[in-house]
Amino acid sequence: MNSIIREAPFSALSFALLPRPSRKESNLFKMDQQAVNKQIKQMVEFIKQEANEKAHEILIKAEEEFNIEKLRLVEQEKVKVKSEYETKHKQIEIKRRIAFSNEVNANRLKVLTARDEVLSSVKAVVANELGKIGEPSNAAYKDLMLKLTLQGLYQMAETAVVIRVRQSDSSIASAIVKDAASQYKSGTGKEVTITVDKEYLPKKDDSVSPCYGGVKLFTPDFQIAIDNTLNGRLDVVLAQRMPDVKIALFGRSATRRHID
Repeated sequence: MNSIIREAPFSALSFALLPRPSRKESNLFKMDQQAVNKQIKQMVEFIKQEANEKAHEILIKAEEEFNIEKLRLVEQEKVKVKSEYETKHKQIEIKRRIAFSNEVNANRLKVLTARDEVLSSVKAVVANELGKIGEPSNAAYKDLMLKLTLQGLYQMAETAVVIRVRQSDSSIASAIVKDAASQYKSGTGKEVTITVDKEYLPKKDDSVSPCYGGVKLFTPDFQIAIDNTLNGRLDVVLAQRMPDVKIALFGRSATRRHID
């Protein structure tokens, strides 16, 4: 029996034979256990509180980072939208300016075209009057032919000159040659030989370049020419007096500083 007990010290019999704690010792054990449980509970509560605080900190930090990132993205989009708006605004403004410039140029071209038409009509009216003056039947036309020829001789200053006139003016040209040479000699003291060219200037009703009268002077080799036709004189007068003609017809421009 004893041998069995020694071989199995933790058997039920051995446990039964162990001395039982007293009531005081049992109460102390219960108190220690309660203290331990209390400490464990406090530790658990502390850990929970630490965890909650840490989670709250993480949540706050995450929210702050989210707000910062959201603000960054919003600002980035604002800059992008503003840039796109400015680009589109510039494109629209450029298109508007181009359209305005095209419209202004188109209107200006219309005005210039209308002015040219008016000037052409004025020139046509004057040319028509010159055509009347250049009629061979006009008594004053012979004297005009003489003066135009003499003026050309002074400009040419040659000893031999060829004059070209319309076929309808050939008889007048032959009649004034002697007087022109005589007056040239009286004015310059120099002799001049004047020959009437066998080639004629265009007629008054020529469809390409009508001639309203007058004379063209050439050197014998036809290398130098002076246009003293009524058409040529008209072109010279218009070129010289065009600013005055424009002002008379269209008025003075408020923005133009120079008159051409």
